[in-house]
Amino acid sequence: MNPTPLNNLSAPNDWKGSVQKNRDLVLVLALGGILMAILVPLPGPVMDVLLGVNIAISVLILLTVVYLKSPLEFAAFPSMLLIATLYRLALNIATTRLILSKAGQEGGFAAGKVVNFFGEFVSASNAVVGFIIFAVLAVIQFVVVTKGASRIAEVAARFTLDRMPGAQMAIDADLTAGNISASEARLAREDLAHQADFYGAMDGASKFVRGDAIAAVLITSINIFGGIAIGVFQSGMSIGESVSVFSVLAIGDGIATQLPALFISVAAGLMVTRASSKGQIGHVMVGQVFANPRALLITAMVLLSLASVGLSPMALGSLSLVLVYLAYSLSPSRKKSHENSVSTVPAEQVHDHEVEPSSAAISHEGQNAFQRPLVIELGPGLRGLISSKEESSLSASIENLRNEIREELGIDLPPVKVSIQRNLGRQEYRILLREIPTCLTELKRGKYFVTETDRSLNTVPGDPAPHPVSGKSGKWIDEDEATMRRSLGYHCESGQEILIGQLRQMTIDYAQDLLTRNETKILLEEIHPGARPLVAELIPEVFSVAEVQRVFQALLSEKVSLRDLEKILEALGEVAIEWPEASRRPVEAVVEKVRNRVSRSICGPLADSEGVIRVVTLDPESEQCLFEARNQGIPGAVPELAPERYRAILQSVSHQVDQLERGGYPAVVLCPPELRISIKKLLEKEVPKASVLSYNEIAHGFSVVSGGMARADFCSTESTLSGERESTFE
Repeated sequence: MNPTPLNNLSAPNDWKGSVQKNRDLVLVLALGGILMAILVPLPGPVMDVLLGVNIAISVLILLTVVYLKSPLEFAAFPSMLLIATLYRLALNIATTRLILSKAGQEGGFAAGKVVNFFGEFVSASNAVVGFIIFAVLAVIQFVVVTKGASRIAEVAARFTLDRMPGAQMAIDADLTAGNISASEARLAREDLAHQADFYGAMDGASKFVRGDAIAAVLITSINIFGGIAIGVFQSGMSIGESVSVFSVLAIGDGIATQLPALFISVAAGLMVTRASSKGQIGHVMVGQVFANPRALLITAMVLLSLASVGLSPMALGSLSLVLVYLAYSLSPSRKKSHENSVSTVPAEQVHDHEVEPSSAAISHEGQNAFQRPLVIELGPGLRGLISSKEESSLSASIENLRNEIREELGIDLPPVKVSIQRNLGRQEYRILLREIPTCLTELKRGKYFVTETDRSLNTVPGDPAPHPVSGKSGKWIDEDEATMRRSLGYHCESGQEILIGQLRQMTIDYAQDLLTRNETKILLEEIHPGARPLVAELIPEVFSVAEVQRVFQALLSEKVSLRDLEKILEALGEVAIEWPEASRRPVEAVVEKVRNRVSRSICGPLADSEGVIRVVTLDPESEQCLFEARNQGIPGAVPELAPERYRAILQSVSHQVDQLERGGYPAVVLCPPELRISIKKLLEKEVPKASVLSYNEIAHGFSVVSGGMARADFCSTESTLSGERESTFE
């Protein structure tokens, strides 16, 4: 046997590819074929094929509509409706030509076997029965299905157009509030426009179907009366013979085209009536009909009552038993026991991309298509964190973190979405802020990380490694070893604790990005009742919500809590008195006024138990250099320093801050009020962990102690990096 050439094997794929590339040509050929069917006489066998294609197309369209999840998935339906209607009318013309021209000589098979089948078999060889069946189909299509679908399409088109302005405003509001991204807003607008176009097109296309039903009745009447006249006057047939032949053929032709037309009319009705439902219409209908077992039981009782009075006891009794069984199977107690029986499915069988944690702290994967502010993506090997017992633990940890952030910063974190991502390493996870990755960390599933501090880890069995987040030296150890080491005072963290710790640090560092316009409005609305008159006085008459949001974001960017919201608003009121015109009050100057008013909230987290804050200061030469370099016309601008001086100050301050942190103290830089904004701008990229305070922000009851003075190289030939001094700063 000769092997099949490889080029022959690829022929079907080549044909498929050519069809994919020439879809427009397929439509052109179809329209050309319709035109030829209207103009050129066709033989009976060809008509059989074309009528079969008509039936196949109608069934295909109906089933496609049934399996749609959204009407917009079949946006070409109105155009296809027009083409299918034109195709049926072309078939009517072609069969009419055959019936009127050949039935007198060839009899019942003049228009092909399909027309003869519908005329003889469906009508039981009785012209009256056939005409009644045709009339019933025409009434169902024209009066019931088509008229209702046309009205629904008209109302849907009108309502879609009426709600477009409101929907556009809602999209713009979500975009302004930060609930959705610009790309999501663009997609939402496009979807809205597609809906309007679709329902507008359906409103017009439904008129095609209605006109087709009328045309079918007229064409059938023409075939009957015209055929009888031709049979009697041209073919020499008797009136009875002519009525017998032409009426059967006309009815067969009418049913052969009316049945596919009914299928497409039903498809059009399903398309416009399912607009509010999401998912396949079959699933939606069955789910809603059988959602209430009580209705099934009552229906079964009604059928039993009818059967008891002699109304087909066997049929109705059997149906009632089926309904009772369905009601029992769908009862809540039955479903609950079924869920309990399948709850032991291993975690590995959970879908890779859908996670549905139980706590409200975690957002479900499929709640909506809009952007999530906070997302945790886990590698496949970390799936256990969101299954069974560990899922509730992760949910509780995230909820505790939200409570801590609320207490610390005075804002509510948005729900956290957790999902499995196959494109990550098995033991990796990453945290995304507004769809932008902020970290990528690798864990060891089932292991704990013990950090090396002042105690050596040489005797601790485990795998040496840097800390996944901080980079400090340590080891990955087993759970039993971690339990023992914790009892001895070692610092051990599970993978979940590392994840939550990194999420906490990220939310604090980027809190200003999480505070949207909408969240700002909620903060103002939920303020305690005593401060609501203050809110009403300031907003929106004096400050807009956008201005307040910018002030809040500036405070959060420097880790200043918004818990004392009343004092912040009082400070804004004082700013309004000093600068009545909004255009004359730059946000940086407003923030400085607010910081002075809430200085206790700033100093509290930075001081020790005795109210002492250890600070790094700049030497007088560096301060003078910054005074001369700052741009007084642009508040908050970075000082215009020469590159070597810029690097010298940064290196000196960074060194002193590191020394301060090694001693276990917060990184704080103290400076004159006039330089605070400039120094903060100077340090925010290179030394972001440093809190910059001015002398005016040291609240009553707090004192400062010098933890070092930064001396830049350009101020002396040798950099003097002073050690920690215990003298009180005056």
